Amino acid sequence: MKTKHKLLAATAAASLVLTVLLPPPASVRAHDGEDHGGAAKASTGVALTDEVLLPKESQFLFQVRTNLAAFSTTYSRATLYGTVSAAAGGEGRIVVPQTGRIVSLAAQVGQAVRAGQTLAVIEQTLDATQQIALSTERANAQAELRAAHQDYARLQSIADIAARKDVVAAELRLRQARQNAAILNGQARQRRTTITSPVSGTVDVFNLAVGQQVNQGDELFRVINPGKLRVEAQVFAQDLDKVTPGAVFRVEGLQGQAGVPARLVVFSNVVNPVNQARQLVLELDAAEGSAYRAGQAVNVQVVGQTGGGKPQLVVPTSAITDLNGKPVVFVHTAPERFKIRYVQPGAVNGQQTVLAQGEVNENDRVVTSGTYQLKSIYLNQ
Repeated sequence: MKTKHKLLAATAAASLVLTVLLPPPASVRAHDGEDHGGAAKASTGVALTDEVLLPKESQFLFQVRTNLAAFSTTYSRATLYGTVSAAAGGEGRIVVPQTGRIVSLAAQVGQAVRAGQTLAVIEQTLDATQQIALSTERANAQAELRAAHQDYARLQSIADIAARKDVVAAELRLRQARQNAAILNGQARQRRTTITSPVSGTVDVFNLAVGQQVNQGDELFRVINPGKLRVEAQVFAQDLDKVTPGAVFRVEGLQGQAGVPARLVVFSNVVNPVNQARQLVLELDAAEGSAYRAGQAVNVQVVGQTGGGKPQLVVPTSAITDLNGKPVVFVHTAPERFKIRYVQPGAVNGQQTVLAQGEVNENDRVVTSGTYQLKSIYLNQ
């Protein structure tokens, strides 16, 4: 009996301890199945900051490059439309000097040739009238030669009694008759003409074959030196004052060629009576202009000087990109930090863009390569 009372007392004591240690249950409120924990915010797809953090390793991987913003007194003044053509000594056109037949070809399409190198040999062909005339002249020359020889021989036989002036005249007649006969005989035997290249360069496309008949004045070959090119542009009235003595010219291809500098050859003083424009002739450097070809249309950027005007802040044109429809640049503010700066571009040339407005200052380091990767990271962070 005592054991039973002890067991009941121990159970009651344990229940009392649990009641003291456990806090009273709080009321639970819930409705419509909603969770009132930490509320999650929906993504808007737009970055919430104005900067991008990019480790050095990623910068190296994405080939991120920067350049300094700076003030400059040069800016783009005008864009002209021009055409590439061969400069002096850059193209040679070989035409047929006389009607004839091709007897040999020493040139091939795309072959590099030197000035004076033989390209072909043409044999002159004569029609019936020309052949009759040539035969008649040759016969007359032979008859004159025989008559002159007989007269000279007769005077030599009576030289002791003949007048000295008659002997001299007969000798001169004989010499002239021999020369005329030799010339006509040579024309009859040899009527071949050697065609040589007037300039050094590459033989352009042609369609000729040995034995082919060609006519006088036909173009046989065209030899082009791609290292000697020039650009011809028309400058109209509204752009005349922009071509100044200190202007710098840059040629840009319309087929993806990189822009190259050009040297002014002449700015003509003659006005075209048809369109009232003046001709501007530029020369391309042999090495930098190798990607261009004669006949190609190009843009000519005329970069002038502001003179005594206020310098303007410029950045490399490649630094400007588009973000949500607005032009921006990425400024490298810390080793792994890039800030976004909204700008308003101004005048543009092949390499630089003037910043009319924006939060970019002189000597700010702007990103010129890798802007696409930075923009992608910014929009997805």
